[in-house]
Amino acid sequence: MNAPGNLPVLHGSNISPFVRKVRVALAYKGIEYDDVQQIPFGAPPEFVEKSPLSKIPCWEEGDLNLPDSSVILSYLEHRYPSPALLPAEPGQRARALWFEEYADTMVTVTLAGVFFERFVKPTIFKQETNEAAVDKALNEVMPGIFDYLTDSLGTDEYMVGGEFSIADISLTSPFVNFAIAGESIDAERWPTIASYVTRIHELPCYAPIVAGDLSFRSG
Repeated sequence: MNAPGNLPVLHGSNISPFVRKVRVALAYKGIEYDDVQQIPFGAPPEFVEKSPLSKIPCWEEGDLNLPDSSVILSYLEHRYPSPALLPAEPGQRARALWFEEYADTMVTVTLAGVFFERFVKPTIFKQETNEAAVDKALNEVMPGIFDYLTDSLGTDEYMVGGEFSIADISLTSPFVNFAIAGESIDAERWPTIASYVTRIHELPCYAPIVAGDLSFRSG
């Protein structure tokens, strides 16, 4: 438990797309916090007490522990409503939440799978990359994702309601890991999504985080 008067704490590893998602939201809202770098593998008992599934991120604020990125963002949006990360109009709000879910369960799982095979396994676990799994993700799963996102975005600047939202944060976070894994979007085949990801990553709340996390490529 962090002592009364101290800043809340974000537990997690900066390289995690789910941790990055929360970090960008915190930066956008201008919320101060402390961070404790914690990987989910072999976590100590004191962390598992906060995060029973031993997953990151985990937000600790007094006696409150929130061990899930979507729950953390929901809490932050209610406690710090301005600037908003969810549209006020009910339909658009629901649409933004859908894209957060799609990002977490489809986009991040797929892109982070490539990252795990190409970066985590050889670097951390000293294991060989399963190139068949990578090939399947790149050539069978991702085209459908990129096609769907292209259709969803259309000619808009942001994914929902013409404004930056939780949808944009969630959808673009795993592309940092994709880049660390040595991959990029085929800009000739999917120019709309390639431009969209670059544009979101260049926003003031996002750019410093992306730059810092991409240092894992050389570190």
